[in-house]
Amino acid sequence: MTLFRIGAAWTLGLLLALPAGAADIVSHRGIYDLKLSAARQGGAFVDARGGLDMTIEKTCDGWLLTQDLGMELATAQGAEVRQLIRYSGWESLDGRRYRFVSRTQTGADQKESRGQARVGDSDLSGEAIFQAPKPQTVKLPPGTRFPIAHAAWLIDRALAGEHQAPSVVFDGTDGEGPQNVTAFIGRKVGATEHEYGRGAIGALAQRDGWTMRLAFFAEGSRDASPEYEMEIFQLANGVAPRMVVDYRDFSVVLDIRKIEPIAAPNCS
Repeated sequence: MTLFRIGAAWTLGLLLALPAGAADIVSHRGIYDLKLSAARQGGAFVDARGGLDMTIEKTCDGWLLTQDLGMELATAQGAEVRQLIRYSGWESLDGRRYRFVSRTQTGADQKESRGQARVGDSDLSGEAIFQAPKPQTVKLPPGTRFPIAHAAWLIDRALAGEHQAPSVVFDGTDGEGPQNVTAFIGRKVGATEHEYGRGAIGALAQRDGWTMRLAFFAEGSRDASPEYEMEIFQLANGVAPRMVVDYRDFSVVLDIRKIEPIAAPNCS
């Protein structure tokens, strides 16, 4: 399972080095309930439940992004599989440097991915250097964005009225290379039109938003079907009240239960 991007997302005042008019993402903590959305006939899992605790916090030199996901999956044979995913990342304010560590435990099996990456100013190409799961260097193609920069870029595309936005994203959580991501952006939904903007979960949800459908492919893959897809209801300030992650044989939905604002840093 890969990083839950928030349009950020997934999430994810933002990047000071971005031009005027760039997405204004707010620091916040979101607490989500997770449940099964759909299970395909013949699939391995028939139920899912759990939760996600996600924080996006601006510091004086970058953004901190943490995600703590717990999920219990029930199989058709009556067994249960518990998965814990803990991720912590740092991304520079200009979106050019990135550090990450992700630890996944599925039953007794444990995996770790850890490293750092950098892209250049000219064409956003660069490299990622992994310390785990094994030492390796991976080239990042032109146009590569890290999670928060990608979230801001998607919001900018939505604000500009665009409806399709292909990009390359690297988060490193699976210990492999970047992914090609194609986003399909729906119409703008006014703050008074959607259920989250009516005050139940606080003022941070009272923003315009869009439904975005993201399809994820391994970089260089010729497979016509994505590895997985996400549907995000993305607000203009980076809060994502609802996310659906669609794997090939089942999907889960995450609905936000609580949003907590995080104060801006004192960088004087």
